[in-house]
Amino acid sequence: MYQEQGQIPELLAPAGSMDSLVAAVNAGADAVYLGGKRFGARKYSPNFNEEELGRALAYAHLRGTRVYVTVNTLVHDRELPDVAAYLRDLYAMGADAVLIQDPGVALVARDVVPDLPRHASTQCTIIGPEGVVHAKREGFDRVVLAREVSLEGIDRIFQVPQEKRPGIEIFIHGALCYAYSGQCLLSSVIGGRSGNRGACAQPCRRDYSLVAGTADSFGRITGPRRVPLGEPCLLSTKDLCLYPHLSRILKRPISALKIEGRMRSPDYVAVVVSLYRRALDAVAEGTFVPEQSDMDDLAIAFSRGFTSGYLCGDRGPSLMGRDRPDNRGLFVGTIQSVRGQEIRVAAAGERALTPGDGLVGIDPHTWTESGFVLHESPQSFGRDIIIRQSTGCRKGMALYLTHSASLERKAGAIRNALGPAGRFPVPIDITLTVEAGHFPVLSGSFTLPGGALVSVKAEADFIPEQACERPTTMEDISRQVMKSGMTAFRVRDLSIRYEGGLFLQIGAVNRFRRQFFIEAERALLGTYRPDDRMREDADRRLALLLSLLDHQGGRRSRNPDLAVICDRIEDVMAACRAGCDRVYFEPDPRDMERDLMNTMVECQEKGIRFAWKWPRVPLPEFTIEALTLLPGLADFGLEEVMTEGAMYADPVQATAPGIQVTGGPDLNVFNACAVKALSPDCSGFTLSPELSGEDLALLCSRSGEKPQVNMLVQGNIPAMITADTLLDLVKKGENHPTGNAGARAVMYGLSDTTGRIFPVHPDPWGRTHILNAAELCLIDYLPDLARVGVDCCIIDARWRGPSYASGMVSIYREAMHDTSWMAGNITSPPHLSAMKARIKAMAQGGITAGHYLRGLSSD
Repeated sequence: MYQEQGQIPELLAPAGSMDSLVAAVNAGADAVYLGGKRFGARKYSPNFNEEELGRALAYAHLRGTRVYVTVNTLVHDRELPDVAAYLRDLYAMGADAVLIQDPGVALVARDVVPDLPRHASTQCTIIGPEGVVHAKREGFDRVVLAREVSLEGIDRIFQVPQEKRPGIEIFIHGALCYAYSGQCLLSSVIGGRSGNRGACAQPCRRDYSLVAGTADSFGRITGPRRVPLGEPCLLSTKDLCLYPHLSRILKRPISALKIEGRMRSPDYVAVVVSLYRRALDAVAEGTFVPEQSDMDDLAIAFSRGFTSGYLCGDRGPSLMGRDRPDNRGLFVGTIQSVRGQEIRVAAAGERALTPGDGLVGIDPHTWTESGFVLHESPQSFGRDIIIRQSTGCRKGMALYLTHSASLERKAGAIRNALGPAGRFPVPIDITLTVEAGHFPVLSGSFTLPGGALVSVKAEADFIPEQACERPTTMEDISRQVMKSGMTAFRVRDLSIRYEGGLFLQIGAVNRFRRQFFIEAERALLGTYRPDDRMREDADRRLALLLSLLDHQGGRRSRNPDLAVICDRIEDVMAACRAGCDRVYFEPDPRDMERDLMNTMVECQEKGIRFAWKWPRVPLPEFTIEALTLLPGLADFGLEEVMTEGAMYADPVQATAPGIQVTGGPDLNVFNACAVKALSPDCSGFTLSPELSGEDLALLCSRSGEKPQVNMLVQGNIPAMITADTLLDLVKKGENHPTGNAGARAVMYGLSDTTGRIFPVHPDPWGRTHILNAAELCLIDYLPDLARVGVDCCIIDARWRGPSYASGMVSIYREAMHDTSWMAGNITSPPHLSAMKARIKAMAQGGITAGHYLRGLSSD
């Protein structure tokens, strides 16, 4: 199924609807990926119900195209039975693989349908060898790398021996997320529509202003003022296009090249897939030369401007399209003059315009638009073109071609074809045996795309009679049997064993031929499906799993520890003095060893448990240094490391045996099966902040007593991490306040159109962390967390300073010392209102219970 080294990779195309699937298959995709009505990461594309999915699988498989189904959202415990049944159904229907993000879903798939290949979604945020090796260990057949991985990063991955890594899939075309996929909660915290649940509202395409102010003693931005940048869409990326770089990319043994676009039109799919199909075939033949006309077609199909992405080293202006977030098509030129209904355009390229083309003029200053459809071909005068019709455009506007009549016709031809050229219809060799006194027999064979030979045989429901007058000739029979009609086959070779002298009714022969081709199609589709015994085994495994999912493991109430996440030594010392039980320390990497040693000493002296928190999405340079330091730190007394990815547990424990690994808040633990799946790597977990109180209680009840369960209770939740160095937009020494209040005197934020400010923090690796505008506060619900068995309540005090760390720990310590309230004996302590008032006095942007009360809106 998977590409081996030296072969051209699989071309993988999006199919958000049946029309798009037909377009992708007919355009030459080797495989398509699509989603059902639930559990897919594109909730708002049309997607496929069960009947439609069956038709999609049949259409693709009859044309030699594989079908991968996305089951790549995070899943609640209450949904696991439906997910398990869905996976069984996909297996029985003949899906070629499933894409998965949730480790709990991966565990369910392994237990119910172990023969169904699993692909690790890009939502798994796999960026290096650790993730690839971990995915292989967990039984994944392929991983879709994060789009932030460079070619050099891919080369490091391919240094892993082939037997220790699954196939590698990368994106080559389409939209780019601003944040690392799977690590973005921006849509969730703004409106409750979670990208991890397939409901992203794409807030990164909206307008934002960068603001700068002074950080107060609680790490809050004060006196914010707008930094003039001239571009409104600060988080909007250009679209990825790696067409010009295919020869360079394919020097590596990549398994699949993926086109993004399940929300795009069937015409977009037809154009983009057919172009990449031709390009890959040319690479295979050694004749590939990138053509500007192809780039033009890709831009017209849909483009926010193209980038070669992080893969090829693009950053800043070459990666970002901060001027506007929507389709701009192909730049035709700048309007030089407007006289009545005549406009003169200084052409930027060689693309000829034809009647029926759609164009739009855009003012580069106000972004106002004026669109029109071309009535007649323009005239050319040197490099200028003249358009004579009413357009509504003005001098100075940039003119873009957003719809091409000729390209639409090409796409239509692809969509209306019966299948991909050269692969459909399937050549079949047939032998017909006709003997007196016997039922005629048709037998045939055909070859699958992978080279396997399939045989089929059918017997007629009639016996030929001796001819009384004119016997049926071999030519008569051949003429009818050769008619494969609208089936998936064309008869390549027909051999007839017939001595003559018999009469065969033409209608009976045609009926027999049709039945044979039906059987041949069934045989072809059957090669993709499990047999009866395999389906029965899956049914038995499903029944067993469903009985186990209903089991309530039970979890006793407890008195939770109080922990704090800090990023500076002085913050740790302040939190320790205020009475925390645990510290998760994420030091600056520039003085990492010294800061870790000093902080451990501070915690050891006060009897406070210390853990080294690794950064969110640690880059290779960090992990290399961190693993070098681990043995010495373990000898010094380090007992615990908190990571945001289970993939780092193996190297941590291999380097320093005995170190306990705890999963951090960005591990996306959403259900008890995820806890079970991750337990071999992590002894404790921080549950997702997207869980409601009800979801959390069910998860805990099914997790048993053993794993340590943590929960964030206070802090501005990190809404996204991006590889974009956003603050490079600020000119040093300009457009922002200055002061002498220390390294954190200047603070930045993103202000949306409602005036909410999302704090922005750069990290030492040039990445940007954007926090929620409001601060999570669950102090009201501490007794509920204790009752369901949460072991540790965590305050996130990163970027906030010692006053915040000390103040918040003191308040929560005071609340948790009220044993009567924590035990549920009283509804609300009299001092709770006063404590919340003190919290609000320190909070950034007000306080919220987040999703704890209402859950996600998409649920």
